[in-house]
Amino acid sequence: MIELLKILHVFAFTAGIGGGLANLVVIRAAGSADPEAAKALRGITPRIGMLSVHSLGLLWVTGPLLLWLAYNGGAHLSPLFHAKMLGAVLLTLIVIASRLTIRKIKAGKPAPLAPHMPKLALAASLTGLTTIALAVLTFS
Repeated sequence: MIELLKILHVFAFTAGIGGGLANLVVIRAAGSADPEAAKALRGITPRIGMLSVHSLGLLWVTGPLLLWLAYNGGAHLSPLFHAKMLGAVLLTLIVIASRLTIRKIKAGKPAPLAPHMPKLALAASLTGLTTIALAVLTFS
């Protein structure tokens, strides 16, 4: 059971980070593409984004289960674990802000964060990578 949870956890953070980084590449490519290609490129970013959102959700399921089953609830983990969890919470807040902004844009409502979406995507990717590095240091 623990091995299966670890595998799912690794798959989830791989898909989440991969999706986030892929969206950064697509957004950058769309910025220099002709209008028709840019529209097509921007059209795939929501699908990639949802992959990352679902992956984050899976991390929030498998992570606490692993903590409870494999690490005695985390009682004896180093302070790096708390830094990792801070990263996970920060990443989740960035993703929530991004999803709410996308929802407002689609509904035609004012979305103050809309101009900052590329920066939010970069922040999410950097936060995710940092969180993974902290996890490796914590559990090695």
